[in-house]
Formats: sequence, structure tokens, C-alpha cells
Amino acid sequence: MATLTLRHQRRFYEPRLPHLIFIDDLYAGTMQGETQIQMPAGHYKMRVQFGGKIPLGKSGKSIDLSVSSTCDNVDVKQHTTFLFHDRERLWNLLFDIDLIVWLVSLFIPLTRLYRILSDSFFVIWLVRLLIIRKRYYRIIIQHEER
Repeated sequence: MATLTLRHQRRFYEPRLPHLIFIDDLYAGTMQGETQIQMPAGHYKMRVQFGGKIPLGKSGKSIDLSVSSTCDNVDVKQHTTFLFHDRERLWNLLFDIDLIVWLVSLFIPLTRLYRILSDSFFVIWLVRLLIIRKRYYRIIIQHEER
């Protein structure tokens, strides 16, 4: 049996969010941080996903707000590590700064220009997130010899 280690590379201030793991399009489980799976060596299709569908009332319709990435050909050997992190690190930093300035603006009035720039930044960030949501994570596969 081979050991597959799944690890979310995150910064120290980022929360440990639950991620859904799919192997060959079958749900394998939910992980936070790091987990190990014992499985036969071979080639697998792996997907990591955060979020899911949100139902819209009793009509049965839903909106998919998940972000994910898929790696079609993961070669699982004796010891394989599946590392992933989000591509949005710079955008998240800018968004965090904007959030702090917005909190300050609740107590200190800022110019109208700040409001226009902040709202524009949010729209651009949201559109970009919708465009890349199916390839949101950067995936790195490492093989270790032991």
C-alpha cells in the first residue's frame, strides 16, 4: 500500500477550513490541514474543493459557490505528497487591507474616491474569482523515497 499525504499549505493567519477530497470523482472525505490516506499505488484523478451548492428555496434549484482544482493524472507511489494552496494570496492580502480600511471608515469618514475604488476592487475580485473557481488551487505533487 502507498501513502498519500494531503496538505493544505497556508499562512499562519489563515484559518484551517474544511476541504472536500475526491479521488476518481468519488468523495473520499473532508480534511482540515493535513491527512494521510493508505491506498494502492497507481494513477488517480484527484480534486480538492471548498464550499458547495447552496439551495435556493423549495424549488430545488441551487447556486454553486464552490472553488476547486482537479489534477487528472496523480501518480501515487510509495510515499506521495499532494500539496495545494490558493492562487489568490495577493488578492486576499489586498482584500484584507481594504477590509481594515473599511472598518476604519465606520468611525472616520473617508472620501468618496475611497468608496468608488473599494467597490470597484471588490467587483474585479469577484469576477476574477468566478472565472478561476474551477482552477482555484495550485497543486504540487511530490514523491519521496524512503
